[in-house]
Amino acid sequence: MDILNQYEVKFANTFGKQIHSINTWLSAYINDHYTIEETERLLNKNINKVLNGEIKKGGGQTQSLYFADITILETKIYQDMEAWEFDNTIKPDFTLPTSHFKIIVEAWRDYILK
Repeated sequence: MDILNQYEVKFANTFGKQIHSINTWLSAYINDHYTIEETERLLNKNINKVLNGEIKKGGGQTQSLYFADITILETKIYQDMEAWEFDNTIKPDFTLPTSHFKIIVEAWRDYILK
């Protein structure tokens, strides 16, 4: 729970289930995974595989064209995938440890399941 507090994670059900956090782009990226299938795919085919050493990088774009670059140490969130594709050395809009990202996404999954 400390990680969720650190990132000021809150869940709401106003116009569908939503996550809010300390960073707009972190929230937006996770909110784009609004079905249990999409959230499980993010966890199982990206975050967990990276953390287990099965793949070096995970992530990708969402339907709103947000982009995440997930490595074993950190997850970088970009608000504009096209800008990253043009220059993948640009500064991310938000960065957090991948282990923290996993905890937040797991909490989101649990909230969706309620």
